[in-house]
Amino acid sequence: MKSALRLAIVIVAIAVSSVTVRASSWPIINGLVSGIELCPQAWCGVAVFTGIFKGQVGFIQNTIGTVAVAVHHGPLPVVEHACTPIFRDSVWTLKTLLRKFEGGAVGELCYNGGNTFHIDVDMQITSGGFGPLHFEGTLDHNVFPPTIKGHITQ
Repeated sequence: MKSALRLAIVIVAIAVSSVTVRASSWPIINGLVSGIELCPQAWCGVAVFTGIFKGQVGFIQNTIGTVAVAVHHGPLPVVEHACTPIFRDSVWTLKTLLRKFEGGAVGELCYNGGNTFHIDVDMQITSGGFGPLHFEGTLDHNVFPPTIKGHITQ
């Protein structure tokens, strides 16, 4: 009788613990990015950006970190709604107080008009976790240095 009860408890424990919790990446990374362009692609071979991240990393809701990005893109479009690719050799890093994440990026940069660009990038975590992320934002060339604002989601 005791062994049957133990077996039943083990089976129930396995069944309860096998409930799948899914996130598109691990850990969860979701937040706002605000930064500046340090060096344009014409000077450095890649466009180099740095900025501040504010959002969720893992279970911590109010994480602050720094972001660095090196983007290799095609020629900047000058016609509204025209786009240029962001090539696969683009890379990013997110550093928080306790963690560091790195990965690759690919996407497109589209001209909004008014010297601003819409950025749409698929990011892949290759170090510090795993899985896909997405960045969507705006690059503003009306100020110096150019600014970038957007959000990282899963």
